[in-house]
Amino acid sequence: MQSYEFEARVAEVKCRAHGRWTEILGALGVDEKILNKRNQPCPLCGGTDRFQYTDKFGEGNYHCRGCGAGGGLKLLQGIKGWDFGTVLKRIEERVGRVVPLPIRSNEPSPDGMKKLAKRIWNEAKRISEGDEVDRYLRNRGLILTEYPKVLRFHPALGYYDRDAEGKSRKIAEYPAMLACVQGADSGVITLHRTYLKDGRKAFERDAKKVLSAGINGAAVRLFDAADELAIAEGIETALAIHLSTGKPVWSAISAGNMAKLWLPVTVRRVCIYADNDANMEYDGQARAFELARRLKKEQRTSGPRQVEVFVPKHAGTDWADIWRSRVDNVREAA
Repeated sequence: MQSYEFEARVAEVKCRAHGRWTEILGALGVDEKILNKRNQPCPLCGGTDRFQYTDKFGEGNYHCRGCGAGGGLKLLQGIKGWDFGTVLKRIEERVGRVVPLPIRSNEPSPDGMKKLAKRIWNEAKRISEGDEVDRYLRNRGLILTEYPKVLRFHPALGYYDRDAEGKSRKIAEYPAMLACVQGADSGVITLHRTYLKDGRKAFERDAKKVLSAGINGAAVRLFDAADELAIAEGIETALAIHLSTGKPVWSAISAGNMAKLWLPVTVRRVCIYADNDANMEYDGQARAFELARRLKKEQRTSGPRQVEVFVPKHAGTDWADIWRSRVDNVREAA
Protein backbone atom coordinates (compact mmCIF):
# COMPACT_ATOMS: atom_id res chain seq x y z
CA MET A 1 0.00 0.00 0.00
CA GLN A 2 1.38 3.43 -0.88
CA SER A 3 2.39 5.52 2.14
CA TYR A 4 -0.15 8.30 1.55
CA GLU A 5 -2.96 5.73 1.37
CA PHE A 6 -1.80 4.16 4.65
CA GLU A 7 -1.56 7.60 6.32
CA ALA A 8 -5.07 8.43 5.14
CA ARG A 9 -6.30 5.12 6.54
CA VAL A 10 -4.73 5.83 9.95
CA ALA A 11 -6.17 9.37 9.97
CA GLU A 12 -9.64 8.01 9.12
CA VAL A 13 -9.47 5.47 11.95
CA LYS A 14 -8.38 8.12 14.46
CA CYS A 15 -11.23 10.37 13.39
CA ARG A 16 -13.87 7.64 13.60
CA ALA A 17 -12.57 6.36 16.94
CA HIS A 18 -12.34 9.80 18.53
CA GLY A 19 -14.29 9.87 21.80
CA ARG A 20 -15.04 6.12 21.60
CA TRP A 21 -11.74 4.63 22.76
CA THR A 22 -12.90 3.29 26.13
CA GLU A 23 -15.67 1.36 24.40
CA ILE A 24 -13.36 0.16 21.60
CA LEU A 25 -10.56 -0.97 23.90
CA GLY A 26 -13.01 -2.86 26.11
CA ALA A 27 -14.62 -4.53 23.10
CA LEU A 28 -11.19 -5.66 21.86
CA GLY A 29 -10.35 -7.39 25.11
CA VAL A 30 -8.57 -4.78 27.24
CA ASP A 31 -9.38 -5.47 30.91
CA GLU A 32 -11.85 -2.91 32.27
CA LYS A 33 -9.62 -2.51 35.35
CA ILE A 34 -6.96 -0.97 33.09
CA LEU A 35 -9.53 1.54 31.84
CA ASN A 36 -10.86 2.64 35.25
CA LYS A 37 -8.75 5.86 35.22
CA ARG A 38 -7.00 5.00 38.50
CA ASN A 39 -3.30 4.77 39.23
CA GLN A 40 -2.09 1.20 38.81
CA PRO A 41 0.75 -0.97 37.47
CA CYS A 42 1.52 -0.27 33.83
CA PRO A 43 0.23 -3.06 31.54
CA LEU A 44 3.17 -2.30 29.26
CA CYS A 45 6.17 -1.92 31.58
CA GLY A 46 5.02 -3.04 35.05
CA GLY A 47 5.76 -1.05 38.21
CA THR A 48 3.18 -0.36 40.90
CA ASP A 49 1.11 2.80 40.50
CA ARG A 50 2.93 4.50 37.63
CA PHE A 51 0.16 4.15 34.99
CA GLN A 52 -3.18 5.88 34.51
CA TYR A 53 -5.63 5.66 31.61
CA THR A 54 -7.25 9.10 31.20
CA ASP A 55 -8.71 9.36 27.67
CA LYS A 56 -8.12 13.08 28.25
CA PHE A 57 -8.32 14.11 24.61
CA GLY A 58 -10.73 11.42 23.43
CA GLU A 59 -7.91 9.43 21.84
CA GLY A 60 -7.55 6.63 24.39
CA ASN A 61 -4.86 8.65 26.16
CA TYR A 62 -2.76 7.24 29.00
CA HIS A 63 0.34 8.28 30.91
CA CYS A 64 3.01 6.15 32.52
CA ARG A 65 5.89 7.53 34.57
CA GLY A 66 7.98 4.62 33.33
CA CYS A 67 7.39 4.28 29.56
CA GLY A 68 5.72 7.62 28.86
CA ALA A 69 2.44 8.74 27.33
CA GLY A 70 0.48 7.34 24.42
CA GLY A 71 -2.93 6.76 22.90
CA GLY A 72 -5.32 3.94 22.14
CA LEU A 73 -3.41 2.61 19.14
CA LYS A 74 -0.17 2.23 21.08
CA LEU A 75 -1.92 0.89 24.17
CA LEU A 76 -3.79 -1.79 22.21
CA GLN A 77 -0.64 -2.77 20.34
CA GLY A 78 1.29 -3.21 23.61
CA ILE A 79 -1.37 -5.05 25.59
CA LYS A 80 -2.45 -7.45 22.85
CA GLY A 81 0.98 -7.91 21.26
CA TRP A 82 -0.44 -7.18 17.81
CA ASP A 83 1.51 -5.48 15.04
CA PHE A 84 0.26 -2.07 13.90
CA GLY A 85 -1.49 -3.44 10.83
CA THR A 86 -3.50 -5.89 12.95
CA VAL A 87 -4.43 -3.14 15.42
CA LEU A 88 -5.62 -0.95 12.55
CA LYS A 89 -7.69 -3.74 11.05
CA ARG A 90 -9.34 -4.66 14.38
CA ILE A 91 -10.32 -1.05 15.06
CA GLU A 92 -11.68 -0.66 11.54
CA GLU A 93 -13.88 -3.67 12.20
CA ARG A 94 -15.35 -1.73 15.13
CA VAL A 95 -15.69 1.76 13.65
CA GLY A 96 -16.00 1.04 9.93
CA ARG A 97 -13.77 2.07 7.06
CA VAL A 98 -14.24 4.29 4.04
CA VAL A 99 -12.70 2.47 1.08
CA PRO A 100 -11.42 4.96 -1.52
CA LEU A 101 -12.44 4.40 -5.12
CA PRO A 102 -9.57 3.31 -7.36
CA ILE A 103 -8.21 5.88 -9.77
CA ARG A 104 -9.51 5.07 -13.23
CA SER A 105 -7.37 5.25 -16.32
CA ASN A 106 -9.83 7.62 -17.96
CA GLU A 107 -9.34 10.30 -15.29
CA PRO A 108 -7.97 13.54 -16.79
CA SER A 109 -4.38 14.50 -15.99
CA PRO A 110 -3.68 17.32 -13.48
CA ASP A 111 -2.96 19.72 -16.35
CA GLY A 112 -6.11 18.57 -18.12
CA MET A 113 -8.11 19.09 -14.94
CA LYS A 114 -6.80 22.65 -14.58
CA LYS A 115 -7.79 23.41 -18.15
CA LEU A 116 -11.23 21.91 -17.54
CA ALA A 117 -11.68 23.99 -14.38
CA LYS A 118 -10.63 27.15 -16.23
CA ARG A 119 -13.03 26.44 -19.10
CA ILE A 120 -15.97 25.81 -16.77
CA TRP A 121 -15.15 28.91 -14.72
CA ASN A 122 -14.96 31.09 -17.84
CA GLU A 123 -18.34 29.76 -19.02
CA ALA A 124 -19.89 30.96 -15.76
CA LYS A 125 -21.02 34.48 -14.84
CA ARG A 126 -20.99 36.69 -11.78
CA ILE A 127 -24.05 36.01 -9.63
CA SER A 128 -26.83 38.52 -10.26
CA GLU A 129 -30.24 39.13 -8.78
CA GLY A 130 -32.82 36.62 -9.97
CA ASP A 131 -30.47 34.02 -11.39
CA GLU A 132 -30.58 30.44 -10.13
CA VAL A 133 -27.77 30.85 -7.58
CA ASP A 134 -29.29 34.04 -6.20
CA ARG A 135 -32.66 32.27 -5.87
CA TYR A 136 -31.03 29.27 -4.17
CA LEU A 137 -29.14 31.35 -1.61
CA ARG A 138 -32.16 33.57 -0.91
CA ASN A 139 -34.27 30.45 -0.31
CA ARG A 140 -31.65 29.50 2.29
CA GLY A 141 -32.03 32.94 3.94
CA LEU A 142 -28.62 34.01 2.61
CA ILE A 143 -29.30 37.46 1.18
CA LEU A 144 -26.21 39.47 0.26
CA THR A 145 -25.99 42.87 -1.41
CA GLU A 146 -22.86 41.66 -3.21
CA TYR A 147 -21.75 38.08 -3.70
CA PRO A 148 -18.12 36.96 -3.21
CA LYS A 149 -16.11 36.91 -6.44
CA VAL A 150 -15.10 33.29 -5.79
CA LEU A 151 -18.71 32.23 -6.43
CA ARG A 152 -20.24 32.13 -9.90
CA PHE A 153 -23.39 31.03 -11.71
CA HIS A 154 -23.18 28.46 -14.51
CA PRO A 155 -26.44 28.30 -16.51
CA ALA A 156 -26.10 24.70 -17.78
CA LEU A 157 -23.34 22.57 -16.27
CA GLY A 158 -23.02 18.94 -17.24
CA TYR A 159 -23.75 16.41 -14.50
CA TYR A 160 -21.66 13.25 -14.83
CA ASP A 161 -21.87 9.86 -13.15
CA ARG A 162 -19.96 6.62 -13.53
CA ASP A 163 -21.39 3.66 -15.38
CA ALA A 164 -20.86 0.01 -14.50
CA GLU A 165 -17.42 0.09 -16.17
CA GLY A 166 -16.31 3.08 -14.15
CA LYS A 167 -16.44 5.48 -17.07
CA SER A 168 -17.75 8.99 -16.50
CA ARG A 169 -20.85 9.73 -18.57
CA LYS A 170 -22.97 12.85 -18.88
CA ILE A 171 -26.45 12.38 -17.41
CA ALA A 172 -27.99 15.83 -17.74
CA GLU A 173 -27.33 19.58 -17.48
CA TYR A 174 -28.33 21.78 -14.55
CA PRO A 175 -27.72 25.34 -13.46
CA ALA A 176 -24.96 25.33 -10.86
CA MET A 177 -23.21 27.41 -8.23
CA LEU A 178 -19.45 27.27 -8.76
CA ALA A 179 -16.95 27.97 -6.01
CA CYS A 180 -13.24 28.51 -6.60
CA VAL A 181 -11.05 26.41 -4.28
CA GLN A 182 -7.67 28.03 -3.61
CA GLY A 183 -4.47 26.59 -2.17
CA ALA A 184 -1.79 28.09 0.06
CA ASP A 185 -0.24 30.00 -2.86
CA SER A 186 -3.68 31.48 -3.73
CA GLY A 187 -3.67 29.44 -6.93
CA VAL A 188 -6.83 27.68 -8.10
CA ILE A 189 -6.82 24.02 -7.06
CA THR A 190 -10.23 22.98 -8.34
CA LEU A 191 -13.91 23.95 -8.44
CA HIS A 192 -16.77 23.00 -6.14
CA ARG A 193 -20.12 22.55 -7.88
CA THR A 194 -23.63 22.72 -6.43
CA TYR A 195 -26.23 21.59 -8.97
CA LEU A 196 -29.52 23.49 -8.77
CA LYS A 197 -33.09 23.34 -10.00
CA ASP A 198 -35.95 25.78 -9.35
CA GLY A 199 -33.99 27.65 -6.68
CA ARG A 200 -33.01 24.54 -4.73
CA LYS A 201 -30.49 21.72 -4.91
CA ALA A 202 -31.25 19.62 -7.96
CA PHE A 203 -31.37 16.49 -5.78
CA GLU A 204 -30.40 15.63 -2.24
CA ARG A 205 -27.77 13.02 -3.03
CA ASP A 206 -24.58 14.14 -4.81
CA ALA A 207 -25.91 17.60 -5.63
CA LYS A 208 -22.54 18.91 -4.45
CA LYS A 209 -19.34 17.75 -6.09
CA VAL A 210 -15.70 18.79 -6.14
CA LEU A 211 -14.33 18.73 -9.68
CA SER A 212 -11.17 16.87 -8.62
CA ALA A 213 -9.87 15.16 -5.49
CA GLY A 214 -6.85 16.13 -3.41
CA ILE A 215 -7.76 19.60 -2.13
CA ASN A 216 -5.44 19.00 0.87
CA GLY A 217 -6.05 22.04 3.03
CA ALA A 218 -7.30 24.37 0.28
CA ALA A 219 -10.41 26.47 0.90
CA VAL A 220 -13.12 28.57 -0.69
CA ARG A 221 -11.94 32.03 0.41
CA LEU A 222 -15.29 33.78 0.47
CA PHE A 223 -13.85 36.91 2.07
CA ASP A 224 -10.32 38.23 2.48
CA ALA A 225 -8.64 37.03 5.66
CA ALA A 226 -7.98 39.74 8.23
CA ASP A 227 -6.55 39.67 11.76
CA GLU A 228 -9.59 37.51 12.56
CA LEU A 229 -10.89 34.68 10.37
CA ALA A 230 -13.86 32.35 10.76
CA ILE A 231 -13.80 28.80 9.40
CA ALA A 232 -16.82 26.69 8.47
CA GLU A 233 -17.38 23.43 6.65
CA GLY A 234 -19.92 24.21 3.92
CA ILE A 235 -20.23 27.28 1.70
CA GLU A 236 -23.78 28.03 2.80
CA THR A 237 -22.80 27.67 6.46
CA ALA A 238 -19.87 30.04 5.92
CA LEU A 239 -22.14 32.65 4.33
CA ALA A 240 -24.58 32.33 7.23
CA ILE A 241 -21.76 32.93 9.72
CA HIS A 242 -20.66 36.03 7.80
CA LEU A 243 -24.20 37.41 7.81
CA SER A 244 -24.68 36.75 11.53
CA THR A 245 -21.26 37.91 12.75
CA GLY A 246 -19.76 40.12 10.05
CA LYS A 247 -16.55 38.09 10.17
CA PRO A 248 -14.57 37.14 7.07
CA VAL A 249 -15.12 33.42 6.50
CA TRP A 250 -13.51 30.59 4.56
CA SER A 251 -15.25 27.33 3.69
CA ALA A 252 -13.26 24.11 4.14
CA ILE A 253 -15.73 22.20 1.87
CA SER A 254 -15.62 19.06 4.04
CA ALA A 255 -14.98 18.02 7.64
CA GLY A 256 -11.97 15.96 6.59
CA ASN A 257 -10.38 18.89 4.79
CA MET A 258 -11.07 21.24 7.71
CA ALA A 259 -8.50 19.41 9.83
CA LYS A 260 -5.84 20.07 7.14
CA LEU A 261 -6.75 23.69 6.39
CA TRP A 262 -3.94 26.13 5.59
CA LEU A 263 -4.27 29.57 7.19
CA PRO A 264 -2.17 32.72 6.71
CA VAL A 265 0.29 33.50 9.52
CA THR A 266 -1.22 37.00 9.69
CA VAL A 267 -4.44 35.62 11.19
CA ARG A 268 -4.26 36.07 14.95
CA ARG A 269 -7.76 34.94 15.96
CA VAL A 270 -9.38 31.86 14.44
CA CYS A 271 -13.05 31.08 15.08
CA ILE A 272 -13.95 27.56 13.99
CA TYR A 273 -17.67 26.93 13.50
CA ALA A 274 -18.29 23.17 13.58
CA ASP A 275 -21.37 21.29 12.40
CA ASN A 276 -23.09 19.38 15.20
CA ASP A 277 -22.84 15.79 13.97
CA ALA A 278 -23.82 14.19 17.29
CA ASN A 279 -26.55 12.17 15.58
CA MET A 280 -23.97 10.79 13.13
CA GLU A 281 -20.38 10.07 14.18
CA TYR A 282 -19.26 13.46 15.56
CA ASP A 283 -17.10 14.06 12.48
CA GLY A 284 -17.86 17.78 12.38
CA GLN A 285 -16.86 18.36 15.98
CA ALA A 286 -13.87 16.01 15.84
CA ARG A 287 -12.32 17.66 12.79
CA ALA A 288 -12.96 21.17 14.13
CA PHE A 289 -11.15 20.37 17.37
CA GLU A 290 -8.43 18.61 15.39
CA LEU A 291 -7.83 21.85 13.49
CA ALA A 292 -7.90 23.86 16.72
CA ARG A 293 -5.39 21.53 18.32
CA ARG A 294 -3.07 21.71 15.31
CA LEU A 295 -3.20 25.51 15.24
CA LYS A 296 -2.35 25.73 18.94
CA LYS A 297 0.62 23.40 18.44
CA GLU A 298 1.79 25.50 15.49
CA GLN A 299 2.08 28.56 17.72
CA ARG A 300 5.72 27.65 18.28
CA THR A 301 6.44 28.79 14.72
CA SER A 302 3.45 30.95 13.77
CA GLY A 303 3.30 32.97 16.98
CA PRO A 304 0.45 33.24 19.52
CA ARG A 305 -3.06 32.76 18.20
CA GLN A 306 -6.45 32.81 19.84
CA VAL A 307 -8.40 29.76 18.68
CA GLU A 308 -12.04 29.05 19.55
CA VAL A 309 -14.46 26.33 18.48
CA PHE A 310 -18.21 26.92 18.34
CA VAL A 311 -20.72 24.05 18.06
CA PRO A 312 -24.53 24.38 17.73
CA LYS A 313 -26.44 23.07 20.76
CA HIS A 314 -28.77 20.71 18.91
CA ALA A 315 -27.68 17.48 17.23
CA GLY A 316 -27.93 17.43 13.47
CA THR A 317 -27.75 21.20 13.00
CA ASP A 318 -25.19 23.57 11.55
CA TRP A 319 -24.88 27.36 11.70
CA ALA A 320 -26.76 27.74 8.41
CA ASP A 321 -29.77 26.05 10.06
CA ILE A 322 -29.57 28.49 12.96
CA TRP A 323 -29.37 31.49 10.63
CA ARG A 324 -32.30 30.19 8.55
CA SER A 325 -34.36 29.80 11.71
CA ARG A 326 -33.63 33.41 12.69
CA VAL A 327 -34.60 34.67 9.24
CA ASP A 328 -37.85 32.67 9.27
CA ASN A 329 -38.75 34.02 12.72
CA VAL A 330 -38.23 37.60 11.53
CA ARG A 331 -40.39 36.97 8.46
CA GLU A 332 -43.18 35.47 10.56
CA ALA A 333 -43.10 38.40 12.97
CA ALA A 334 -43.25 40.98 10.15
